[in-house]
Amino acid sequence: MQLLKAFFLVSQMFLISTFANPKTWDHIFNALGEGDYASAKIEGAIRFTKYVNYPPSQTIAFKVNEGVFNFAVTGDIRVSPEELEAGLHEACNETKEVWISHFNKPKKYMGLELVTEIKGIDLACGNELYAIRNLKLKFPNKEAQNWWTSQFETIEKNKRDQLALFRIEEQEHKRRVKAASEEFTDPRDGQTYRIIEIEGRKWYAQNANYAVDGESFCYDDKDSYCERSGRLYTLEGARKACPKGWHLPRDREWQDMLKNLTKCYDGVEKCGDFGHKLKAKTGWQGGGGSDEYGFTVYSSGYRAPIGSKSFRYVDMGVYAGFWSAQNGRNETIWLWAMGKMSKAMVRQLAPSKNHAYSVRCIDGD
Repeated sequence: MQLLKAFFLVSQMFLISTFANPKTWDHIFNALGEGDYASAKIEGAIRFTKYVNYPPSQTIAFKVNEGVFNFAVTGDIRVSPEELEAGLHEACNETKEVWISHFNKPKKYMGLELVTEIKGIDLACGNELYAIRNLKLKFPNKEAQNWWTSQFETIEKNKRDQLALFRIEEQEHKRRVKAASEEFTDPRDGQTYRIIEIEGRKWYAQNANYAVDGESFCYDDKDSYCERSGRLYTLEGARKACPKGWHLPRDREWQDMLKNLTKCYDGVEKCGDFGHKLKAKTGWQGGGGSDEYGFTVYSSGYRAPIGSKSFRYVDMGVYAGFWSAQNGRNETIWLWAMGKMSKAMVRQLAPSKNHAYSVRCIDGD
């Protein structure tokens, strides 16, 4: 009896530790960096269960039908009464978008190419994301549904629950960071950015999203990527992205920020954790960083020219690169970049002025 009781206590401690400290997406599903995180549009209205009193969660149901994603979703999201009273239902139904954690390995089912290796879904409501708990999927394609039922539905339920807890912690961290930040509204287009102060200098804590005709782009030409991680700019576009009173950071200003945040004065190669501390907790394949400073860098990929007339978008989920301005008369243009597998932020030579990368702005003309 004592042995049984001891086993029960150890089991409970294991369960508590597992769910109290949710692991990254990579660890939960042994993704080895291959997991993907992509957006898709919701078809029709999102249905919410209405209550007289506000419970700590809201039951939801909707359909997704875009590209290789075609399924119905039920589950619940954790929300506060304040969020509901502020119009959460309306915001969700206006946005009508989800972000899907999955392995991008489409298979053919009854002649249709579909993704069924879905590990988690976050509902977008305005600028906020809500991880869906108790996730259940229903594929209208019978072969896809049979595959989902036999391979994933019951077998991976515990892992999906862990991923939902991991996403919830990320999302609550983002809200805490946002609450502790200032805001600035760009008078040119009315877009609002979160601002943080680093050693007396104010920085955008979000990627710039001001449209510069012919010189700025949404990843894959999809507006949802611009809304989440800003626009990608050519060098000419980057020089026009920041409003009056702000500017594209010079290479020296990026270096100063590194030194001020890390107190590391021996060069970028000695400050290995710098990139990890700037990364968002989500938006990276296999997990993200610690977002210790609230700088919240999402992996936004980049746009690369192919020959003289064609372009392609690459490395969403695995790379983020930022333009810097020249220091004085120096013609060299540096990028500040980070990848998914490294905790470092590195300084790279820009391959060309026509590549398109992200932009952060710093105060001062």
